[in-house]
Amino acid sequence: MLIDTCTLPKDERTYLELGKLFEDNGYRLYKMRKFEEYSLYLENKNFLGSESVLTFQGFGGKLMALKPDVTLSIVKNVQIGESGCEKLYYRESVYRTERGGSDFKEINQMGLECIGNFDNATTIEICSLAVKSLATIDDEFVFAVSHMGFVSGLLDACGVNGPTAKKAVLECLRSRNAHDIAAAAVGSDENAVKKLAALASAGTNFEDALALAKSLADTEETVAAVNELSALCDELRSTPFFDRVRLDFSVLNDIDYYNGVIFQGYVRRVPKLILSGGRYDGLLARIGKDIKAMGFALSLGDLNAYYPRAGKEA
Repeated sequence: MLIDTCTLPKDERTYLELGKLFEDNGYRLYKMRKFEEYSLYLENKNFLGSESVLTFQGFGGKLMALKPDVTLSIVKNVQIGESGCEKLYYRESVYRTERGGSDFKEINQMGLECIGNFDNATTIEICSLAVKSLATIDDEFVFAVSHMGFVSGLLDACGVNGPTAKKAVLECLRSRNAHDIAAAAVGSDENAVKKLAALASAGTNFEDALALAKSLADTEETVAAVNELSALCDELRSTPFFDRVRLDFSVLNDIDYYNGVIFQGYVRRVPKLILSGGRYDGLLARIGKDIKAMGFALSLGDLNAYYPRAGKEA
């Protein structure tokens, strides 16, 4: 019997549509267990962005945790096959506090991960799939891209050394605070401070921000990052979604984990971040795997509250 998906709740309809999108692009469904040892999350709490984890005592005395994150569980357990690259997608629940909240919630997620040996074409593919995922939910969305390799390379080129100084400059970039860059960038010369201030003041029009990044790139790392962003710009310019895409260098993740393109996504009706992801080779390095990794997650549990079923629009 055929089902009219238009009558399904928004979250179920989205799961079906995204599952088809991911499978059509070579990603296979990955199922995982609900529990992991708490030590996995304790050792990578900066990647989680939170220290709040639900724990319980397992058999044998091990401290176990309900998953606050899917990516950590996948990268720990996935076995890379003969192809040298695993392309996976998932539909799972995670248990954590939301930003600004104090109570634990079960959060329904869907996302994909690509782990192993891949090239820049795969990076562009993943970004394109993230954009198409947002468009599946709502025609009106914003997709904001940044690049941790460019930002970290620029900090190094500008003489911003040490975790304290880097953290201070990153916070200025995140808050678009060009005024305090000089104080944060301890030891940097006047020209370096001007470069960092220009990045903190940059607009988010993709082509304008890319032109600025090109003017600031003068090292191997920053030039490589700009080339990657240029290729992404060319790809997205050929789609109907380019007017929804921003290049926003205030979008930043942990510099110890993320090393390439990163991004966030919002849709019109949901008043909070709904998609996040990027390249995170640093996480694999921390758990002893010398391979690449990139992916994204969508939080879909609240969709029904903002998107009534067909025929029930306000």
